[in-house]
Amino acid sequence: MYCACRGKKCRLFVDGAATGVEYEEISFPQYSDDGKHLAYLGKRGKKWVALVDGKETGPEMDIFDFRHWGFNPGGSRFYVATSPRVARFHELEWMYVVDGATGPGFAAVSRIAFSRDGKHYAYAGAKVKVGWKDKPRGTLVVDGQPRDTFEGRSFFEGEMVTGALNFVPEFHGISNPEFDPEGKVVYAARRAAGDVAVFVGDGAGPGFDDIVSPVIFSPDGKHFAYVAQQGEDFVEVRDNRPGAKFPGKRAVSFVQWMYVTNEPEHHMAYEIVRGGARFMNRLTDRALRRVVIDGQPGPEYDVSSMNGLRFSKDFAHYGYEIHGIEGKHARVRIDGQESRSYDDVVVWSLTLAAEPGTASFIACDKQKLLRVSLPIH
Repeated sequence: MYCACRGKKCRLFVDGAATGVEYEEISFPQYSDDGKHLAYLGKRGKKWVALVDGKETGPEMDIFDFRHWGFNPGGSRFYVATSPRVARFHELEWMYVVDGATGPGFAAVSRIAFSRDGKHYAYAGAKVKVGWKDKPRGTLVVDGQPRDTFEGRSFFEGEMVTGALNFVPEFHGISNPEFDPEGKVVYAARRAAGDVAVFVGDGAGPGFDDIVSPVIFSPDGKHFAYVAQQGEDFVEVRDNRPGAKFPGKRAVSFVQWMYVTNEPEHHMAYEIVRGGARFMNRLTDRALRRVVIDGQPGPEYDVSSMNGLRFSKDFAHYGYEIHGIEGKHARVRIDGQESRSYDDVVVWSLTLAAEPGTASFIACDKQKLLRVSLPIH
């Protein structure tokens, strides 16, 4: 499947055969996850139009966000984030078109989420309340209808970014919404008192200074967890009950990733990142990083990344990669023990086998590619 153009005449080709009509420009195509539906966008004159299974759907668009369009995971819904007119960038009004129906417009919209059965969708939108200091007002939108609105913190001109983006509750007033396995809308929002709480359906949890991670659910849908910030501490919260605390104060602090295992004990792991001024200004990837597993923090490293978390099949062993240690070197940490340093470790190459009790990964050392095996007990 590919797009081909001759001058300003572009066509989509599937299995070598032309399909659909000609457009002046064509976006990259996307299949639904089940492979049953195909969509792309074509430009005619100055307008874009979406095509699903060869048929034009929804309104004509001046611009769209190429990162935020496609199908829901079940393939039953099609969406696109768009702005209806071209103007100065900060004056653009953004909205979602879902199955051809246009939702309300905002200065910015969050990533869209769908319920597991595909019957419902939700996103957040932000408008600006103008005053001595401008304030974003974040609104929850469910199935195209505005719901509750929350006020973000004051900001100065130029600080507000428009378009389709990730929402931060402390700034926008609300986070990106999600759906739990039962179909309830889940989001973090800044309340009138100034604190930030996680809402599951109509119920709100305790208030914090900020929520610094996504809200994740156990595969059975019975439990959820997130990481909050209170004062100078990160707080691990499960089912809206605060638990373990970790140092969190620095120029910028957040949770890089969060993971829960699909087995009865539901092991939870995440990475805490605490960066300085250079990290905050995107001048370096190096920051203080640590991995927390089941509430137990690992050592903190001044490195560029920590990733590749793996569990063995019996979940008795774990390991992850550490990159940028001792300058530009890398090593792995397995069950709390560190390997020696290598010039590099291939990302996601770590495997853990409880039987016969070995861990292995691919490393680069002195211009040689090595498969390294270590015993685990």
